[in-house]
Amino acid sequence: MYRLERITAWKELDQPRRIRQNQSLATVAAALIDQWAHSHAIEVSATIDQTQIERAQRIFGLRLVRDDHEESATGHKVTIRFMDLEDVRALLPFGSAITVHGPTEARAHLRALATDLARRYAPSPTF
Repeated sequence: MYRLERITAWKELDQPRRIRQNQSLATVAAALIDQWAHSHAIEVSATIDQTQIERAQRIFGLRLVRDDHEESATGHKVTIRFMDLEDVRALLPFGSAITVHGPTEARAHLRALATDLARRYAPSPTF
């Protein structure tokens, strides 16, 4: 689904539009948002540093839910919904600014990805 606020330009097509019977743009958009919000395979619990919470909200949109009761001076407790376990790789750019608390398989997958990344960029041994 596209984040509509990111669309900055558009061009009309020469094709006629297809309209769903008995539906408006608002009802279709609401149904798609509801479908996205409720069709996920994994919910990741994490704490995101205060300095990165706005960035995380921009990236994950409605998939990120802040727990306003679990907020400290250093970070925000959040839940992020992903369609698939592989999608947790989207957390890697946050580096040490995020701590994933669970589920266990998400932590294990991130550990495997980070280990592979560290191996890839390890200095070559000199002989």
